[in-house]
Amino acid sequence: MKHYFLCVTCVLLFSCGNKKQSSSETATKNNAVPKTVMAVFAHPDDEIDVSPLLAKLAMQGHKVYLTIATNGNMGVREHAKIPAGDSLAHVRARETECTCKTLGINPPIMLGLDDGKLTNWNALAVLRERLDSIFAIYKPDIVITWGAEGGSGHPDHRMVGAVVTELFQSAQSSFHIGKLFYTAIPTEHWRNEPPYKTKEQTGYHRIYKTVDEKFLPVRIWCSPEENRMAREAMRCNVSQYPPDELDDNELWMNNMNKDTVYLRPYTNSGYMSDDIFK
Repeated sequence: MKHYFLCVTCVLLFSCGNKKQSSSETATKNNAVPKTVMAVFAHPDDEIDVSPLLAKLAMQGHKVYLTIATNGNMGVREHAKIPAGDSLAHVRARETECTCKTLGINPPIMLGLDDGKLTNWNALAVLRERLDSIFAIYKPDIVITWGAEGGSGHPDHRMVGAVVTELFQSAQSSFHIGKLFYTAIPTEHWRNEPPYKTKEQTGYHRIYKTVDEKFLPVRIWCSPEENRMAREAMRCNVSQYPPDELDDNELWMNNMNKDTVYLRPYTNSGYMSDDIFK
C-alpha cells in the first residue's frame, strides 16, 4: 500500500510539473486539422505583443499570416538616417519580411496605405476594401487585432481594429471570419515598470492603454523557445529602434505579457434579451 501511494504521489508531481507542456501538447492534438490564423495590425512591429503566439501556432502546423495596413513610410528615426517616403517604406517591408521569417510564419501581407493617415473617409474605405479582399483570399479561421484601446492608443491602431471588427460583425463581408480576438496587455502587469534604459521606452510605457486582466480570459502560455524567437524577430526592426531601445523592447516583452499572450474574444452570439438589467 505504501508503495502504491508513493507511485501516485510521483505521478501527481510529474503531472503538475509538466502542466504547461501538457496543455500545449493538448492544444496541438485538439487542433489536428491545420487552421488559418491571421494577425492584422497597423504598422510594421505592431505584432510584438502576440509574436510568441504566432511562432507557437506555426510550430503546431497552422497557417499563420501577418497583415500590416500601412507601409510605415512616416516612421522616421534619427539613428536610421532614412527619410520619409518610399525608401523608408521599402526598408520597413524588408524588416517585416525578416520578422515573419524569424517567427517561422508566412511572408507578410502589406496593404500599403500611408502611415498615420487612416483617420479619414477615403483611407478607411480603402482599408475596408483591402481587408475584405484579403479575408476572401486567405479565408482565416481566426483573426487577431487591436481592441478599442489600440495598444498605445495610436489612431491607426484603433482604426485597424475598428474596421476588422466592422467586417466581422456585419455579416456583409466577402468571407465570414470564424473567430475574432483582441490582444492587450494586462493592467496588472503594466503597473510594474522594468528598469528601461531610454526615455523613449519609458514614455511609451506610460501612455500605453491596458486592459484589466479579468477581461482577458484567453491566456496562451508560450515556451521559452517561442519567446526567444519573438525577441529575435523584434530585433529585425532596426530602422525603428537603436540598440538601447531594442534592449528596452526585450524588457517590455519579458515584463508585460511575461510568458503568456493575453486575448479577449469578440463575444455576442447566442445572447438575446429585452431587458438591459438581466
